[in-house]
Amino acid sequence: MKKFSVIMTIDKKNWIWNKDWFAWVIKADNDRLEEITSKTKDLGKLNAVIMWRRIWESIPSSNKPLSDRINCIVSKKLLMENNGSKIDDFVLHFNSFEHALEEIENKENVEDIYIIGWSSVFEKALEHKNLDKIYLTEIDNNFKCERSVEFDKSNYELLEKWEWQEENGIKFRFSLLQNKKS
Repeated sequence: MKKFSVIMTIDKKNWIWNKDWFAWVIKADNDRLEEITSKTKDLGKLNAVIMWRRIWESIPSSNKPLSDRINCIVSKKLLMENNGSKIDDFVLHFNSFEHALEEIENKENVEDIYIIGWSSVFEKALEHKNLDKIYLTEIDNNFKCERSVEFDKSNYELLEKWEWQEENGIKFRFSLLQNKKS
């Protein structure tokens, strides 16, 4: 099975989501996600991003699909006519994280797989045996949000940590973690 990475932004209490959008907007974080997920070594391949339906719905229509990536949308409310793979339109729909991962890892034109969203998808990914790395953005604040994710940093080796930065009054830093089990 192919390894995958998680790209996740959390506050001090591991909160990740507030109502229909993130409790914070950090352009540098969005730029980092785009840079990581859209670059490939093989120009004949694309990376895949797996996200929950609400993340997909929160993306402005003008930015859909996320360019230069295969967008995999996970939803339990999947309509049967959306099920399956039409790789030519760069948007695939799946009824579970496991189904998305199984299907996308077998695509010959996929270089890397990134999990980019939501608590239920993150929690399954963080427990999965094929998790390789976590691209983490830590926010130095406590936001009151609807969703958090169970995340224990002691399960990961710190590979890189950037200095704290600030944007729009929000202090944050990037880090890269390696799963100790991989």
